[in-house]
Amino acid sequence: MAAASAIARQWEFKLPITSLAVNRNGNWVCATLGDGTARLLEAHDDTDNPKILALHNGISLSLKADTNPAAFISGGDDGKILSFDPTNEAPVLLAEHKHQWVDHVASSTDGAYRAYSIGKQVHLLNAQGEKHGNPLAHPSSIGGLAFSPNSKRLAASHYDGVSLWWTNAKETVPVKLTWKGSHLGTIWHPDGKILLTSLQENALHGWRMSDGNEMRMQGYAAKIHSMDFTVKGKYLATSGADQIICWPFFGGGPWGKTPLTLGGSDARLVTQVAAHPKDELIAAGYDDGMIVMTPMDGRMEVMIHPPVSEKGNAVVGLVWSTNGDCLFAALESGYLMLFTISSVQKAVAHAN
Repeated sequence: MAAASAIARQWEFKLPITSLAVNRNGNWVCATLGDGTARLLEAHDDTDNPKILALHNGISLSLKADTNPAAFISGGDDGKILSFDPTNEAPVLLAEHKHQWVDHVASSTDGAYRAYSIGKQVHLLNAQGEKHGNPLAHPSSIGGLAFSPNSKRLAASHYDGVSLWWTNAKETVPVKLTWKGSHLGTIWHPDGKILLTSLQENALHGWRMSDGNEMRMQGYAAKIHSMDFTVKGKYLATSGADQIICWPFFGGGPWGKTPLTLGGSDARLVTQVAAHPKDELIAAGYDDGMIVMTPMDGRMEVMIHPPVSEKGNAVVGLVWSTNGDCLFAALESGYLMLFTISSVQKAVAHAN
């Protein structure tokens, strides 16, 4: 690894990291590895060595915070949906579909529902892990799942649009939001009034819930694998370009507005973004391992980790602790890094 970095601590797992997530409490971080295991770390600046937990007989295909604020939920290529609390010794099996892949998982913020997808079907579970209603059928394979902030609706993206389901409705006919193309990642604005998806075609598409008014965000160099709203939902930060693209969601929304662009270089693409939970600051990781912290007030970004010369070191995960004091970053090569306020301040002072 390059020496000139603001790393406070790092761990090398010698296996590809497939995903990185933080629980709803914001006090534990989970990294899933290519052998089906997980590494669990407390999210503070003097965290100990990670706890190892066996999960899947294969790999985790989707990792998210669970309904239990302390726990995580994972879906694997072994057909298992698992919930696990870092303080417990073993995961809890919520459901199993042998010989099938669980492509996506999601949980509601009120703790009432979990959702997972297998192919064209979405399954709902209640807080106790029991089946909630019949499987929800879609016209094509699911690209992404997201519960609305009030937990009353579930958005499932697929080819040619999104299906919106009422989580507690007796009827099983969704509201369809249509737009040509293959819709993947799915995210709600924090106020629940706008839903957005990333597309296979290197673009974003969005719908306003009140009137169905649509928005199109194009011109990306690559698929958008990472999206995150800044504090109070002011901007949507996105990957997929050589800069951090931030769409404004204040003053009526992004219609007819030019996005704010931060950081960047022609030589690399942003692969991950993570908005600070309290301040107007964005962390971004690139396809060559470089990581920056970028204030949104016009000040220059700070490089906290330099590019890595060897290929295969793209940043594949980036998450903050709840208090914003710790940033965890994962490289696909198997390095997990911790940056703290103190370690960044020391690196900046040394550079100056």
